[in-house]
Amino acid sequence: YFKSDAPLKYRPITACRGVDTRFADQGGPASLGAPETRNFQIRGNCGVPTSAKAVAVNITSVGSAGGGYLIAYPSGTALSAASYLTFDPGQGALANGGIVALSTLSDDLAVTTANSTHVIIDVFGYFQ
Repeated sequence: YFKSDAPLKYRPITACRGVDTRFADQGGPASLGAPETRNFQIRGNCGVPTSAKAVAVNITSVGSAGGGYLIAYPSGTALSAASYLTFDPGQGALANGGIVALSTLSDDLAVTTANSTHVIIDVFGYFQ
């Protein structure tokens, strides 16, 4: 439920794989290192307009080298102190859904990891 007078309106879209670092044409072909920050362009892809301010995403860690965490935040801003997802290779692929603000930079979403892992970002809505 979103209030009708909220400053941003939620716009659902058909789920779309925006990033998959296992594949060269989707943000790869390399996993994120330990530690590493990688920036991804979400706006203009998957039906997310360039005017979007935030996205509803599911971020997955696949094939991690060890236990760690991912932080998702707007590119070009200070690293958030809150983990988006904590993962451990013994648990297999792990995912978490949430809302991430986008920056005004062309690569608008940053992901930082504390251990080597592939990252998948599925987009299923945006705020405008």
